[in-house]
Amino acid sequence: MKKHVVFDCDGTLVNTSVAKYVLFAGIKELLADLAVDHVLYVWTARGRASTLRILQELGISSYFEAVCTIDDAAPKPHVQGLNQLAGEFAKDSICVIGDSSYDMMGAKNFGVLALGALWNGEAVASTLKDFGADFIVSHPAECSKLIRQNLTILLKNLSNFNITLLLA
Repeated sequence: MKKHVVFDCDGTLVNTSVAKYVLFAGIKELLADLAVDHVLYVWTARGRASTLRILQELGISSYFEAVCTIDDAAPKPHVQGLNQLAGEFAKDSICVIGDSSYDMMGAKNFGVLALGALWNGEAVASTLKDFGADFIVSHPAECSKLIRQNLTILLKNLSNFNITLLLA
């Protein structure tokens, strides 16, 4: 069964607090690692045209199966965007990584694992936790292990029940 990881863009994948946008240290490696056995998505409050341009310019657009922007769905923390990206999949197979309270609220309202990202220097651990982060991570390198362990545990727990899941 495939697992799904949804990333916020600004402040999580991309450092947009500098004049020339750059990936945060460790993001490209995280994407390459997760892409081996996960389907990756972007869920952002940024507009579609600028999001696609940034992902393309930074050389990471090919990692993502789909992108949902403010132009495509109701703004965060509404779950419409998450539903468009991964609504057909089991909630226990989905993780959201973000740096804001809206990312955490959206993930929790959607019923999925939430990782609060601190690497942009502006995110506050206590705020992310208060709004539902299951785990707080200070560097992208911490994400792979947490995602694999926790989605696997949830999926193994599901297998203890006699339930058939139909997934694409």
